[in-house]
Amino acid sequence: MKVRSKSFAAGTVVNALATFKGVAFGIDLTTRVTFSEGDERGFYVASQGRIERSPVAEKIMRNSEIEGGIFEVESEIPRKSGLGSSSAFMNAMILCAFKTMDLDLRGDRILRLNARMSLEAGMSYTGAFDDASASLLGGFVFSDNLKMKLYRRIEAEGEVAILFPEWKRGEIDLERIRGDVGSLEKAFRLAMEGKFREAMLLNSMHYCQKIGLPLDPVYAVQSFDVSTGLSGNGPSYVAFGNDAERVAEVWESFGDVIMREMVSEPCDDVVIPESLFFEQ
Repeated sequence: MKVRSKSFAAGTVVNALATFKGVAFGIDLTTRVTFSEGDERGFYVASQGRIERSPVAEKIMRNSEIEGGIFEVESEIPRKSGLGSSSAFMNAMILCAFKTMDLDLRGDRILRLNARMSLEAGMSYTGAFDDASASLLGGFVFSDNLKMKLYRRIEAEGEVAILFPEWKRGEIDLERIRGDVGSLEKAFRLAMEGKFREAMLLNSMHYCQKIGLPLDPVYAVQSFDVSTGLSGNGPSYVAFGNDAERVAEVWESFGDVIMREMVSEPCDDVVIPESLFFEQ
């Protein structure tokens, strides 16, 4: 028996690491997972030529009648790039598990399980509910990562320029990052008003300074008709808007650049229940 699923990358408007409130959007870079039932007991993850027993997979599959198997992972999303690679992996693995156990693909259950497992496994500082939601549901999502709920979800469309710079990501110091967050609270309010350009600039100014990453790629394209900024904890940067292709040309001086489409639909046949959202 083989079961397959996929999920998407996530780009950042407002990073939830400091305030636990985040805004993210889906990008058409995929992580694909295939589950195959095995003869041996235990559950394994196979990725990049390595096979390891996975405590996370075993927790996800503990209510299954299946005693063992392998989750094979193929991903277009670079690890530790700031594009939600861990969230995408967890989403795709949980989707495979739910399909195997013939469970409803409810977005609220998948995302909350993702966040809990990510925290327990040390894959995330906040559960990355914002990245996970964008990865699973597509569109722009506005999240409270502590309460594991969304304020809203709106459609996203158009091209995204993604910069993979020559420099590596900086050091994450939570105490430093979570100090003086007034600009991030403002960024979240601006994003809720649809002012993504201003929100992403404020978000980038905060995180680039706190993590030790350059703002040059953001400043270099401020005259263009785009919203642009650091994605996640970096080192990647993203830009979307009417001049995304012009951004790509400028960013080639900073590193590798690719163009992808925004994702606006959920992956697989995921259902988005009202219980996932705060009451309006």
